[in-house]
Amino acid sequence: MKNKSGMARLRRKVIIWFIVITLINGIIDSILDFVSDKMSFLVEASEKIAIPAVFGFLFLRIALFLLSAFIFYILIRKEIRKESERQIRENNLLYASVAHDLKTPITSISGFAKALSDGKIPEGEKAEIYGIISSKSDNMNGLVDELFEYSQLGTEEYQLKLERLDICALLREVVADSYGSLEEHSIDVDIDIPESAICVDADRRDLKRAFTNLVVNTYKHNPDGIKMLVRVAMDGDHCVITIADTGAEIPGGDDVFEPFVTENSSRTPGRGTGLGLAITKRVIDRHGGSIALCTIDGYTKGFVVKLKSVS
Repeated sequence: MKNKSGMARLRRKVIIWFIVITLINGIIDSILDFVSDKMSFLVEASEKIAIPAVFGFLFLRIALFLLSAFIFYILIRKEIRKESERQIRENNLLYASVAHDLKTPITSISGFAKALSDGKIPEGEKAEIYGIISSKSDNMNGLVDELFEYSQLGTEEYQLKLERLDICALLREVVADSYGSLEEHSIDVDIDIPESAICVDADRRDLKRAFTNLVVNTYKHNPDGIKMLVRVAMDGDHCVITIADTGAEIPGGDDVFEPFVTENSSRTPGRGTGLGLAITKRVIDRHGGSIALCTIDGYTKGFVVKLKSVS
């Protein structure tokens, strides 16, 4: 979702409109001052002209102020309405996507539970059915957890627990945690991480989750036997983390960071909720960094994260 970025755009538009209207108001006010100065000799020549002229210019200034305030109100009300409608549409999409992703496992669990209750499952197949029910339940629980985490990250109240972290050590830990799954999918991992520490101020739990999502996506959304790159490098006062692979291309560019968007336009049950990259982007944004989907030499695609380093 883009609620925070949408509000940022709204704030920028409010500031821009305020500056524009203030400038126009100032220009018109200067013109009135110029006309007032040119007519000053007439005012001094006759008291009959002086009083109406003073009240006339005062009325014009008040009218100009009220007109400017009214125009500003109309413009801002229009922008607020557009932003509200956009957020409502995105929330409706989110609710519909959650309902869609929950409905499939719920239907399966309900069907299997009824079949077990009615005694329609042979004794020898019950263990397999229990395993399926457990797996579907875990999927639903994972979706709810990810949705909760994504919603939390979008609130102003959520606070990062910052500490000084060695990003190189953190990336090695992330790869090590996923080593079994990477090996199971025959993924050849090229690790290009400096031995010396590169430190950032970050929330360890959140940042580890963000990079874990990127690594997990490599074997979850690609065929077996591909190659993956995990690289850390410096670019000025920023550290650049690249996680790339030779798997399938991702259409849609940066839309992939939106909730419930996966590498395939039609989401396949059991292949992920589509919240992983959205959570990753929110985590990186919270840390004042950036993430982009890029083309990396020798690889089909790569996620490039930039974070400000600290000495």
